[in-house]
Amino acid sequence: MTLQKNRNRQGKSSFLSLTEMSEPASEHQHQAIPNLFITGATGFVGANLVRYFARKTGAITASGQSDKPVSLPASIRYLRADIRRPLLPIQADIVVHAAALASDTATAARLQAANVDGARHVFEATQDCPVFIYISSSSVYSYRAEMHEENELVDYQALSPYGRSKRLAEDWLLQQDWSRRTLVILRPRVIYGVGDRQLLPRMMRLVHGSRICIPGSMRIQSSLTHVDNLCAAVEGCLQHFEACPGGAHIFNVADAEPYEMREAVGRLLSAVYGLDLPFLEMPPAPLHVVARLLERLRIPTSFTPFGLQSVSQGSALNLNKITETIGFRPALNLWEALPELSAWANRVGLAVVRSGAPQLPWCE
Repeated sequence: MTLQKNRNRQGKSSFLSLTEMSEPASEHQHQAIPNLFITGATGFVGANLVRYFARKTGAITASGQSDKPVSLPASIRYLRADIRRPLLPIQADIVVHAAALASDTATAARLQAANVDGARHVFEATQDCPVFIYISSSSVYSYRAEMHEENELVDYQALSPYGRSKRLAEDWLLQQDWSRRTLVILRPRVIYGVGDRQLLPRMMRLVHGSRICIPGSMRIQSSLTHVDNLCAAVEGCLQHFEACPGGAHIFNVADAEPYEMREAVGRLLSAVYGLDLPFLEMPPAPLHVVARLLERLRIPTSFTPFGLQSVSQGSALNLNKITETIGFRPALNLWEALPELSAWANRVGLAVVRSGAPQLPWCE
C-alpha cells in the first residue's frame, strides 16, 4: 500500500505542527497535511496512538497483524501486515513504529522476529519517510540503578529477553544514516490506560478471594506512563523536530513523578473492584526460587523471574532530557485516571479485562 507524500512549496517534506492539523485551513492556507503511518494498531499503544492522532488529522494509515478493528474510525486506512516479514514500500511523512511483542515468556527467536527484524522491516519499507519514531521500552535498562538516564551503560546479559530484543532493535536503528532524516526513540516505563491488556490484567490476577497477594511489601518507587502522556510526547517530538530536523534522539517518557507501587496497586485495584482490598504479603525469596525452577523446566507461566524483579525493585526514569529538549511535561497521572480506568474495566467486564483479551485495545 502506498501513500502520497505531502510536499511544501519548496519540495521538502512537511510534517507541520500537529496543533495546526486539527484547525481547518482557510482559503489562503493550503498547508499539506502530513501522512502518518502507525504500526501496531491492534495493540494497546498503537490503538491509542491512532485514536489520539485521528482527532488531529485524517491522513493516517494504521497497520496490524490481525483483521481491521471493527471500531477503527472510517477515516483511517488500514493495512494488514506481518512485520516479521519484509513489507512493500510505504510512503509517509511520519512513521510511528509501535508494533512489538511485549512478553517475558516468549522465546528469543520470537522476540527477535517481532522486535528486531520487525523494526528493520518497517525501516526498510519507509526509507523515504523523513521522521521515524520508535516506541521502545524502559526494559532496555537493567535494574542496577534506581533512576535511569538515557546514556547509562547497560549490561545486555542483565536484561530480560524482551528488553534485550528492544535494545538490539534500538542499536540497529541507531546504526543507520540519520543525517537527512530524524530518528526519535522513546522509552516509556509501564504504560497504562484505557485498552490496557498488560498491566491492569496482571494486577487483577494478584487478587485472590478478597485480598491482593503481593511479593514482599512492594514499597518501591517506580515510574509509570499514562498512554496519553506517551501520545503527547510523540506529538511534542514531531513539533520540535519539525524546526530542528535530522539526527537520532533518545528520550525517557513517564508520568511526572514515580509512584510507590504498593499504593498504586492498592488504589487501582480498589477502584476497579469497588472494594477496599487488603494486602497479603508473600515472602519474595521462595517465589524467586519457584519462578527460576519453572523457567528452567520450560513450563509456560506468567510467573517469571523478570516479572518478579519488576515488582520488587524500584525503577524510575529521569525526564530531564525530554523536558529540556522539547519542553515536554506530562499532564496526566494515575490518580486522575482511576475513575476512567475503573469505568472502562467494569463496562467491558472484569473477567474480560483480567484475561488480557486481544480485543481490549479497541474496547471503549
